[in-house]
Amino acid sequence: MLTSILINLFERDLSKLEQEIAAYETSAAIWRVPPGITNAAGNLCLHLCGNLQHFVGAVLGKTGYVRNRELEFSDKNVPTEDLLVLISSTRRIILTVIAGLTEEDLEKIYPEKVFFDTMSTGHFLVHLSTHLSYHLGQINYHRRLTQ
Repeated sequence: MLTSILINLFERDLSKLEQEIAAYETSAAIWRVPPGITNAAGNLCLHLCGNLQHFVGAVLGKTGYVRNRELEFSDKNVPTEDLLVLISSTRRIILTVIAGLTEEDLEKIYPEKVFFDTMSTGHFLVHLSTHLSYHLGQINYHRRLTQ
């Protein structure tokens, strides 16, 4: 049951992330950082994909993905097309890995300690979904603010 809910939420929000990035008028607009804003939408997009590719793809799916979290926030001017490809591949990996999880897998302790504590894999996947949704809202606000 939780697996199908997670698939639905990640599919919905990763599709919306793709739509938000594609809705920017120019690639340059994705990378603007107006006063009072900490991160460009491009960096938030890189962060979301890196986060999911690591915690779901590499840890649970054993994809071999190696995360460079610093680059997620320091990289600039990645073309819109490259961001869209990254979102698409992230969505494919996330949905494939989650679809392969059993209820027993979701009840197991997540293999890495996160936030200085242990938690079930299902709990952590719900957290990752809300993290995606939080930053998706920031990207939507950024897009409307910068256009």
